Amino acid sequence: MRTTFSPIALAVACTVSFSAMANEPQIQTRILNGDDASKLSEELLLPWQAAMLTKPQPYNNNRITSGCGAVVISEYWLATAAHCIIPEMSDKVVVGTDVISNKNGTADQIEQKYLFTIVDGAVHEGYHPKDYPVFQADNDIALLKVDRSMLDVAKPIKIATPQEQQDINREFEQTWNPSGYSNANLIASGWGYHEPVFDQPDNLMVVKLGGVPMDKCVTNYQMNEESHFVCADSNTPDIKKDVCRGDSGGPLIWQNPAHVNDPDYGLRVIGVVSNGPLCNYKVNGDPGAQTAGLYTELSTYYNWIETKAEINLSKVEPSSFSVDPFTKVTDNKSDNKGGTNKGGSGGGGSLPLSGLLSLAALALLRRKTC
Repeated sequence: MRTTFSPIALAVACTVSFSAMANEPQIQTRILNGDDASKLSEELLLPWQAAMLTKPQPYNNNRITSGCGAVVISEYWLATAAHCIIPEMSDKVVVGTDVISNKNGTADQIEQKYLFTIVDGAVHEGYHPKDYPVFQADNDIALLKVDRSMLDVAKPIKIATPQEQQDINREFEQTWNPSGYSNANLIASGWGYHEPVFDQPDNLMVVKLGGVPMDKCVTNYQMNEESHFVCADSNTPDIKKDVCRGDSGGPLIWQNPAHVNDPDYGLRVIGVVSNGPLCNYKVNGDPGAQTAGLYTELSTYYNWIETKAEINLSKVEPSSFSVDPFTKVTDNKSDNKGGTNKGGSGGGGSLPLSGLLSLAALALLRRKTC
């Protein structure tokens, strides 16, 4: 299990009226050693990807950027991480594009067809984050409802069912190799901070990861009966890949091999970014940050999502995707000299680990808030 965690969202103020978590632990993450999604396909590669925007950041020249990720699960609803629902986030969500003006701090200045207003939502009742004495981020899931249909610019992705999650767990058992190459059977994405200087990109970043059985997950998170996570890490020992600050709440995607030939290519969202190590510490080889990422396992909350959103997920019309991202995203990443890049690129977000850690150790945690 891994020990150094951090939320991945950016710290921003939220006007959403459904129980903002003002005092929750701050989470930070980004994608390490990922690819620029906009360069991998002429069509939108990840049409379910969304970004929650921050309010103007007074400590940062009133910049507005993407603070957390989210994933479109139906015509009006998105899933994200509960730790992203904080006062610093705005009520705006960007959907249906892979380019946001983060570098200029003008993420809200975008074509109106991509900008949506959050009008309702829900945070899981069991989400009670703690930094001290032990870091906890169980039930790290929230739902967002927007003011109009997203289908003109985005395409929902199906949530893995509990039965599919059993298949996923078996696949991880069969394919994870802790000391060598493993199948890159997962995809994570986001606008989180990325290497080499760990700033926030304008272009959506995407990375392939390997799914890790929970009993082999290297993490310092103290699991209990309320802990329902998917564990993922780099599928190649020589390359450090992960999600990072600003990627919190973003999607973790798996492909059901029994449905690869379906119009949706069997693509399923199985988790949203929750917590993990700070990427810059991980890249620099800090011993306490050489851990995996944890993603809230959505299948556990299948019934909760249906109840809160008042939708029957099994009856949500499957999308017809233009591109299979598993055929486009690279397993590895090379540097400009043709060698292996050991650094990171911006990815998903994650929560801080444990309050038992020293302040120096806490600095390693990657949080999933802006």
